[in-house]
Amino acid sequence: MQTRYDVVIAGGGTAGLYMAYMLAKFGFSVLVVEQKPLDNLFKVTGDAIGKHHVQQHIPDLPQDVIVNYYRGALVISPEEDITIEVPGEGYALDISRWLRELARRAINAGAEIADSSSVVKPIYENGQVTGVVVSRKDGTHAQVQAQVTVDATGASGAVRTKLPKELPISEPLAPQDASYAFREIVELEHDIERQDFIRIYLDQRIAPGGYWWFFPKSQRVANVGLGIWGKHVRELGYNPARFYERLVKARPELSNRKILHSGGGIVPTRRPLDTLVWNRFLAIGDAACAVNPVHGGGLGPALLSAKLASETLALAFEKGDLSVRGLWSYNIRYIQAYGLKQAKLDIFRLALQHMSNEELEAGLRAKLVESQDVLSLSSEGREQSLLHRIKLVFKLVRLPLSLIRKLALAVSYMRKIENLYRTYPENPEKLDIWRAQVRKLYEEYLRKLQTLTETR
Repeated sequence: MQTRYDVVIAGGGTAGLYMAYMLAKFGFSVLVVEQKPLDNLFKVTGDAIGKHHVQQHIPDLPQDVIVNYYRGALVISPEEDITIEVPGEGYALDISRWLRELARRAINAGAEIADSSSVVKPIYENGQVTGVVVSRKDGTHAQVQAQVTVDATGASGAVRTKLPKELPISEPLAPQDASYAFREIVELEHDIERQDFIRIYLDQRIAPGGYWWFFPKSQRVANVGLGIWGKHVRELGYNPARFYERLVKARPELSNRKILHSGGGIVPTRRPLDTLVWNRFLAIGDAACAVNPVHGGGLGPALLSAKLASETLALAFEKGDLSVRGLWSYNIRYIQAYGLKQAKLDIFRLALQHMSNEELEAGLRAKLVESQDVLSLSSEGREQSLLHRIKLVFKLVRLPLSLIRKLALAVSYMRKIENLYRTYPENPEKLDIWRAQVRKLYEEYLRKLQTLTETR
């Protein structure tokens, strides 16, 4: 490990390794600092990714990285008597092979990886990030200077949150904007039916404010887990691992499972950070809250954010401007590519988290959403068909008035947040005013949503 690079990336997950690969291809000197050893790279995830993400970013992915092919998802109601089949091609990954493949590509392109090491803190001088302090595998510390520092440390945002608190990019991840998850990779005693579909179970008893999942990885192996709203974890003391134990006890098909791996983690489920850049600094992947707020999928957005950040950096180096202004186009490009949809999905996510099992069951039974509606809402934030169906069903079916009001409120605020994100500031000087408008809108929405929840 040298002491000076063009770019240092904290974190060797999907986003960090893919960005290292891209930047090294562009000809930059790149260092990735990763806590785990290079031969044992592993991250706790759902291990699933949409086929389109792979085709767009890594079309020549080796076949041994893919362990299963999905034709879609099954969304299942709390009583498990209603199932909506949502089409959508995807893959189950061997996450270790996936990360090793990304690392191999980065190294072959010229990047350096300091494994079994960690970033202690960023070096912040005169209003800009000039590098990081690294704890090396031999226990010693080293100061590594860099033209640009990138935070790819996941939900913790372990680098950006150690920057001065007055900087907008240092905003910590609030519990109400996260999901706390626990999952196991299990081998079952029986063959899995419909192995080519992932299953998402909506049940506030098992996964309050989230859902539990069953993602087949092979004929008898599956990724099974659940996510709980971080607000419940912090305020009510809910423990994802204990809720998972309840799930296992309630499911005979899981009782005799062989546990191949288990672990937990935190997933950011919110709109993206208000800014992903500062002077000589960027955030990508989970560290930038680049995750789908409804289902928590982060591998695709991680690749996207890494690609956009890499292209922005290449241009900024060419222009000789690595300031927040010189990097600002990363914000604008990410908002246009995914961030606007993400903000709309965040509004819908909050509505779902305030629904009871009875409301979820009634909505699915009345076919308020069907397969294409689920796909457009959970992936794109398109609310038009939902609003039309609410009006139609309200005339024909007796439904909880609280459910209709929550959905109508969500549709209204999805449009309001879309209008705000379409006016995302074209320069950093206008960020504070825009941020205040976003916060005011969220406070107003949450206040109304809470009132509907308390009066149902």
